[in-house]
Amino acid sequence: MRTISVEDLLGRLIDSLADRFAERASGLLKASGGGRGAARVAAKGGKRGARAGRKLDMSCRVDGCKNQSRGPRFGFICDDHRKKLSKKDQVAAREAFKAKSAA
Repeated sequence: MRTISVEDLLGRLIDSLADRFAERASGLLKASGGGRGAARVAAKGGKRGARAGRKLDMSCRVDGCKNQSRGPRFGFICDDHRKKLSKKDQVAAREAFKAKSAA
């Protein structure tokens, strides 16, 4: 007859409990929609959002300007034109860029 040590018994018990916990947690996550968004997207192997993976056009929106803007926070207008143009002129430049790029 083979004797089972206390360590072996405890190891089996802990493994069994860990497996049950993992099964139950994964079942709950699947039922609730998957948990956190980034983890769910990463698990699917995809990217987030419609524009995911595409680069932003960081050029200045003023016609003929070759400078790089500082991005959406600054309205895609370069530093030079943000200093020189009024707010109305900046908005007009953005609208003209939208109209030009939409056509």
